[in-house]
Amino acid sequence: MAGQAHHTSAPPSAAGRHGGFRFTAVSPAARPALGVLSPLTGYTPPPGAVRPADHPVAFAYDRPDDDTAVLTRTRFTGRDYTGRLGNHFCHALCAAPEELAGLRPVELWDTPQRAPSPAPDDGHALPDLAELVPGSAVGPDRVRRLLDATGETGVRLLERLLTAALRALAGEGAGACLVSADPERVVDWIAAVSYTLPAGLTARLTFTTYTARPEDDHRHLTGTRPETAGRAPAPVFDLDGLRQDGAPEPCATARFLARAWAGGRLDVVDAVADLWDAAPDQGARAGVRRLRAACALLAPDGTAVAPAGEPTGEPIGEPTGRDSPDCGLADSGFADSGFADSDFADSGLAGFVRAVAELRPQAAGVPPERVRDAAERHLATLTAPLGDVRAALAPLPEPYRGAVLAGLLTALEAAAAESRAEVLDAEACAFLASLADGAPGEEQDLLARAPRTALHALRRAPGEPRRAGLRILRLHRRGLWEETETYEALRDLVHAEEPEPERERERERERGPRPLPWRRGHARERE
Repeated sequence: MAGQAHHTSAPPSAAGRHGGFRFTAVSPAARPALGVLSPLTGYTPPPGAVRPADHPVAFAYDRPDDDTAVLTRTRFTGRDYTGRLGNHFCHALCAAPEELAGLRPVELWDTPQRAPSPAPDDGHALPDLAELVPGSAVGPDRVRRLLDATGETGVRLLERLLTAALRALAGEGAGACLVSADPERVVDWIAAVSYTLPAGLTARLTFTTYTARPEDDHRHLTGTRPETAGRAPAPVFDLDGLRQDGAPEPCATARFLARAWAGGRLDVVDAVADLWDAAPDQGARAGVRRLRAACALLAPDGTAVAPAGEPTGEPIGEPTGRDSPDCGLADSGFADSGFADSDFADSGLAGFVRAVAELRPQAAGVPPERVRDAAERHLATLTAPLGDVRAALAPLPEPYRGAVLAGLLTALEAAAAESRAEVLDAEACAFLASLADGAPGEEQDLLARAPRTALHALRRAPGEPRRAGLRILRLHRRGLWEETETYEALRDLVHAEEPEPERERERERERGPRPLPWRRGHARERE
């Protein structure tokens, strides 16, 4: 059951001995939460507001803790019972998060359950609500009309707004401030973000359509009017002029999702949500990480999706029912939307693997080839040392562990020698070299198909050069390396052990002239 409460300035009564702002009517389920609701019921008019139309409605969604979801709708009502100007009425709804399942909080913007004015029977209990009923003003069609009206400029604004929202949800940056003279326009863009993200992640996205103090607001998306926009910290989105100030560069996840909307490919957005839903809710940060991984897996070659009705690229996999993310994505169109290390902020390989593991790819019907390709795209941008690769891969079951390893080796093989050397530290080299020691299998095949990476790892793994040479010969003996590349690998290994002539000559100059052998004994005698 969801609780509800009314809050306004009222005269003293049997329910409240002191006049002023207080809860005038409360349902049984809301009474234990009054301490949480009270700080969320305030309202400050915009500077210079005179007419009722100058006072926008403040519709807000908050998650004060993991077990409570609060929706408030606050409007200016003019003078209070004393004749003082500045009264307002807040209708608050509180519920357990699971009671919003299947709903996006912004859908309650015009819920028929909202009260237009305080209950006349001050002090009497309101009824609890068996369910929260969405209104009819907010839905996917509203987002479609918004993007049709704003065109490419609107899509690019959505990319940046999604990026800011995801960073705020993951605790990686501040929330976004949405500026407009029309609160309905703020609702438009909150709806655009809400319908782009999976419903479970949207349930953690807090917002308000209006505040006069954006600099003090704690929510992920904060609406304000032009009169108070100067107080807002970056990033700021001018919704009337479709401009932004201080917004981060769009991340690959945001580009992929926004382009799906732009192309009319809601099936892609749904496929991302289905894949995201395969794992249990583990909080906002983990939810963002899973979303990034889901988009990386569903975006072939890191590109955008084709518009509805246009030819698409390879299918994602064999259909396995509703859980299969087979939505037919394009292989061209938005070439710079590759999924990079910045999309997995906690770490490179380990962060990516953790995100993929949380998606439960086997249960969701994701082919290993998708994981391999996504890993290759993501890991191609790594610059930090890989560290303990074995431990990083441990959370993944087979065949996905091997798929990530295949993507990693492909990325390393294509990298420049300097980048490869920077990424392959001693731990990573030891792990890759150990693949040559085991029984013949897929891992050795992967190592053999990446000869430059394998040689680098074999030469720098702990142990004497003889062991590296034996590993190279073992790969050759098992038919994994041809004679030519085996010879070149051994030759490079030998040359690597020989000091460079110029460097050796420099060392000789630093040591100075050495005494001839027959003079050494004579010198000792004189001492």
